[in-house]
Amino acid sequence: MDFLVTGGAGFIGSAVVRRLSQNGFSVRVLDNLSTGNISNLNECIERIEMLEGDICDKDVVRKAVDKVRYVLHLAALPSVIRSIEKPEESSMVNIEGTLNLLVAAKEARVERFVFSSSSSVYGNDPVLPRNEDVTPHPISPYAIQKFTSELYCKIFY
Repeated sequence: MDFLVTGGAGFIGSAVVRRLSQNGFSVRVLDNLSTGNISNLNECIERIEMLEGDICDKDVVRKAVDKVRYVLHLAALPSVIRSIEKPEESSMVNIEGTLNLLVAAKEARVERFVFSSSSSVYGNDPVLPRNEDVTPHPISPYAIQKFTSELYCKIFY
């Protein structure tokens, strides 16, 4: 299997999955469908492997990364407001779920792990465009969660 795409039934994830499958790559999707929709994958569903499951479930994650070369981690609870209203739930998915994936990917000898972060890690800096050389200044739980996950990714990959 070439790619695992977490959050692959979401808006961005489904576009990535469609393009990868159109280009002949083997793709496995892991999505709990809490914010994504399986119908986003209708045009490529016959060419991909779909796993409905959660990145917070370590057994599901181990199965998802098995025999995968590359992980594209797009799954998240992507809401600043939700992260303020329900910081524990948001942190569980955005930090612990990412850590579950990183550990399982390392154990499975995944070659490359690509993480989709957020511009929110830079806070309200008015300077545009932003790039990865800008000093992070997270001002919400969601931004802290994404930045923490970036740091974990740097340690593991």
